[in-house]
Amino acid sequence: MNCSLEESISLPVTLRSGESSKVPQENTQPIVELEKVQVAYPGGILALEDITLVVQRGDFVGLIGPNGAGKSTLLNVIVGLVKPTSGEVRLLGKPVSSDSLRKVGFVPQNPRTRDRNFPATVYETVLMGRVPLSNHLPWFTSKDHEKASAALELMGIADLRGRRINELSGGQLQRLFTAKALAGDPELLIFDEPTSGVDARAKVEFYSILERLNKEMGITTILSLHDIGVITQLARTIVCINRTLYFHGRTKDFDAHSVISKAYGYPVEVVEHGDHP
Repeated sequence: MNCSLEESISLPVTLRSGESSKVPQENTQPIVELEKVQVAYPGGILALEDITLVVQRGDFVGLIGPNGAGKSTLLNVIVGLVKPTSGEVRLLGKPVSSDSLRKVGFVPQNPRTRDRNFPATVYETVLMGRVPLSNHLPWFTSKDHEKASAALELMGIADLRGRRINELSGGQLQRLFTAKALAGDPELLIFDEPTSGVDARAKVEFYSILERLNKEMGITTILSLHDIGVITQLARTIVCINRTLYFHGRTKDFDAHSVISKAYGYPVEVVEHGDHP
């Protein structure tokens, strides 16, 4: 991308000091644990093989790998959409369940393809993020409405609350579905290529918001992205896969040239962006 994340961005909301951390500091239980996870498709084709990794609370994890590497499959395993052929997956210290998933916000690739034509407004869509937490359906409580409104403000789309979602741009849609995830008070946010088809300026603003959600609100974040330069600026931990795990460690220890060349199966030239590959 042509824009730098260091470019000055005016974000829509200033978080209050009391919102600096949503995760109790004394809780050291990893938020995601995968042990020897394997996923095989019909015909014995392996999508994932022997994946073992841990995501600590409060971390910002960048997930990289070539097309077809199994990144989306890995994320779908974490949120229970794909069941491993073998191995164990734990979310918040327990097997993946509807209860633990209430604390996870997942924004898949191209959410427009799933909800684009649904006859709902921006506000109504974000409010649906409260459904897993509500005990008062079909009615929403005042707290539900407060959370939805706060999420819209945080993502900078409060002015769009009455607009139909089929009227939104790609960048606005990504903010919408992130706001929907935020309305559910997640401890973990997962993004699968969230800026595909979004213009450069909107990407910079979106990444800046994700960084603040992680640093200022303590929301653990997993971001799958092809842009290595962006990932190494945002993430504190890098996970590189191509069916199996090639690297899992701190960004400062990530040797992009050697790791990516091995994972992609051919020499890769990495273009430097300042101090970052």
